[in-house]
Amino acid sequence: MQLILLSPTKTLFDGEIDSVTIPGTKGLFTVLPHHAPLITTTEKGTITYKTIDGEHNIQVSDGFAEIKNNIVSICIEKLMVE
Repeated sequence: MQLILLSPTKTLFDGEIDSVTIPGTKGLFTVLPHHAPLITTTEKGTITYKTIDGEHNIQVSDGFAEIKNNIVSICIEKLMVE
């Protein structure tokens, strides 16, 4: 599964992942391979994604996410810690 994590100024991450946990407006949710298509808004919080190298966390503001065909695209307004 591929994660593309974007801010208005740069690509924060673009690579293969095993899973990603996203702070949705209705609570945290985890995306695994073959997740159903979804477009949703996100809230300020921590995005956690797992790669072959381990678990990674990034503090973000609100934004939106699209899940389709094993690609998770997340656009955030800004990083909370740079």
